[in-house]
Amino acid sequence: MGGLSGSDAKSISSAVSYIPFGVPGLDGAVRGIPTGSAVLLAGASDAGGDAFAYTSLATLMLAKHDPDLVPNGLARRSEAIPSSVTYITLSHDREHLYSELDAVLDGYQFEALTENLTVADFSQRFMELLPVPPALFRARRNSPDIEQPDDEPDATEPDDETFQALLNDLSERIIEAEDDIVVVDSLTDLQRAGEFGLSQGRVIAFLMGLREAVVNWGNVAYVKLDRPAGAVRQDDRIHGLLHGSVYFYSNDKGFETYRTMRVGSFGGALDTEQQMVFESQVGPTGFRAKATKKIGPSNW
Repeated sequence: MGGLSGSDAKSISSAVSYIPFGVPGLDGAVRGIPTGSAVLLAGASDAGGDAFAYTSLATLMLAKHDPDLVPNGLARRSEAIPSSVTYITLSHDREHLYSELDAVLDGYQFEALTENLTVADFSQRFMELLPVPPALFRARRNSPDIEQPDDEPDATEPDDETFQALLNDLSERIIEAEDDIVVVDSLTDLQRAGEFGLSQGRVIAFLMGLREAVVNWGNVAYVKLDRPAGAVRQDDRIHGLLHGSVYFYSNDKGFETYRTMRVGSFGGALDTEQQMVFESQVGPTGFRAKATKKIGPSNW
């Protein structure tokens, strides 16, 4: 089988677009996320990953729909940004998610994101598969936005096949969002479900399928994992599985917490930039990054 000519191959490479991260201090320092990428956002729950995701999504929606409110460099890149966001969750109901967005974002950011956001809430479907005591299950919050389970959880023990049906439904919902930025916030819960019968092989296969689907769609998917970044980088099942990664670190220093982030490789596309450590802060307008020093791979 003959290969492509050099000019043909170069034209394919040149056609790749980059979506900005939508984070002050990071955009400009790196080119952005290559379209068709699934991105792992990994770090302990207090390390800034949630604030990063919310700020990124809000800024991208502003760049797409109200570019006068973002820097010119972002506004000029709006063509590659999808018009809306679909947020897939096993962990939050819609009200909880909106309260978190409101705590991180300024008013104009919150409005830009929520006006272009669809929350696909599978939290009660997920809880139905766990051995939750019936009294607590009945006390759950009901909402018309939630993918509703039966009235009470099944008395039988969950197993791998039962969880697979949920993963199939999650995948179908993700397919419906092929034109959106997709967020899967629940890799943490999927890993925890291993305690109740879900094999990690199923989780890995789900992530691999998501990775390949996003390539075909040409958009971007964020997958959030609340787990210390150092532990994730040592887990060969997860580290390097998706196209790229952003790792979040936190260290307590006296009465303050010092937070940093690092951008991992996107198939070589950002390798020259990945050697940078970014100090991170969360302020009135969300997550901000500041490049502080260059490092070698062994210092990660």
